Amino acid sequence: MFKEISSEWNKTIISIAIVLSLLLSIYVLSDPVGSSKLLFKTYDSLATFFEPTYMYGSFGVLIFLIFIALSKYGEIEISLRNKETYSFFSWGSMLFAAGIGAALLYWATVEWVEYFNILKTQNLDLDRALLYSRTYPVFHWSFTAWAIYCLPAIAFGLAITINQESKLTFSGIFNINNKFLEVIFDSLFIGAILCGAGVGLGLSFPLISSILSNIFNIERTINLDIFTIAVCLSIFATSAYLGIQKGIKRLSNFNIILVFTFLFIVFILGPTQYIFSKSIESYVFLFEQYGELSFATGTTISKDWTVFYWAWWMALAPMVGAFIVNISNGKSLRSIILGVIFIGSIGCMVSMSILSNLSIYLFESGLLNAPALLEDGALTREQIIIKTISTLNYSNYLLIGFGVICIIFLCTTYDSTSYILASASMKGSNIESSGNLRLIFAILLVIQPTLLMFLGGVDSFKWIMVIFSVPLLLIYLLLMIAVVKNINVITKTSRLHL
Repeated sequence: MFKEISSEWNKTIISIAIVLSLLLSIYVLSDPVGSSKLLFKTYDSLATFFEPTYMYGSFGVLIFLIFIALSKYGEIEISLRNKETYSFFSWGSMLFAAGIGAALLYWATVEWVEYFNILKTQNLDLDRALLYSRTYPVFHWSFTAWAIYCLPAIAFGLAITINQESKLTFSGIFNINNKFLEVIFDSLFIGAILCGAGVGLGLSFPLISSILSNIFNIERTINLDIFTIAVCLSIFATSAYLGIQKGIKRLSNFNIILVFTFLFIVFILGPTQYIFSKSIESYVFLFEQYGELSFATGTTISKDWTVFYWAWWMALAPMVGAFIVNISNGKSLRSIILGVIFIGSIGCMVSMSILSNLSIYLFESGLLNAPALLEDGALTREQIIIKTISTLNYSNYLLIGFGVICIIFLCTTYDSTSYILASASMKGSNIESSGNLRLIFAILLVIQPTLLMFLGGVDSFKWIMVIFSVPLLLIYLLLMIAVVKNINVITKTSRLHL
């Protein structure tokens, strides 16, 4: 494998990725309890202080991109040397699969529970509390989230269109020539991806392991968790090694068909009329209250959840944005912006609505009191997800399908991540990364979240995410400036007279 180390590899990027993963792993393993406490204190302070910046800034990104898409500048086309073009279906499938992963199915069923347990202590009647509870998940996974994903994609695409040798990193976008600053910006790029990936993997592995435990009626142990990680690693490492055409595209196309088939079956087998009517109700409420939800600060939900989500999207965005650029050769800014925001949002809204409303129906019918079971510690989130699906006819088959979808979703997200980390490790964006390098990063991605499980679950992942995403607030401002600057460069030199 290591015979392939070439002069085209950016060894600085590779070294940064390895060092950051090792340092974080050593820190966690040296004192799991102490590190967890310190992370929480740091998270709480930063989330409180920067909450308005996350809220207003993220909404500003959405408005900024919509303006570009609807303006004459939306006609600008992204031009990438040595990159394939893809059908609308394959393009949409790959961007959706890269952007969400198995975490979507995880939170789609139980996220409403978290909000309901917060809102029930406030002066809201049951119907109002449930309306907010089913709307907040849709809000967190729709338009603003995908706008956050889209901004780096536009910034990367414009930078490479102007200079085909530009690197797929922050230093490449900003055309930084100072070696010290280059290392700083590229460290933020790599660190953001590693942290974002850690959250998704940390959520996905326990869910998949719990599904396997239920299907095969065996106890969930550390050995089963390790087996789950090994199986997932082998799949997405193979896909990453094969590349976009042979691996990632095929997996993404297949999984999109699977996930929407699964959701349709759940919709038909479940309380169809209830799911439909309550979904429409939450969509209407979302559009009516979008400004209120976007600008709400000082609440438990905004600080503990909205800030977490905007931080998560910002951390994953460098990877997702770079991947979207790689598959968007020849597309206009308008097509990319509207495609990313609306394809991603609609897919997430449908997923969230169907699974959330199934769970809420069970709660209102007295069949499964998920809020009480989670609050009392009687069931974990993973167990609630499984019990929710198990209430449907043909539940065993549905659980098997659900498990397969989760595994493939996990793999399509992290083979894309491996691909982008490998691409960023090349000295030019037009240089195809090697299969061996993609394989190295696939293995590296698994190490961190596996070790981070010592911290005690998803809360610790949230803390790390917000802490590391704070510098990205400045990066996002610089990305918007870079987009405006590069649009101006292209319009001045273009013969299209935009």
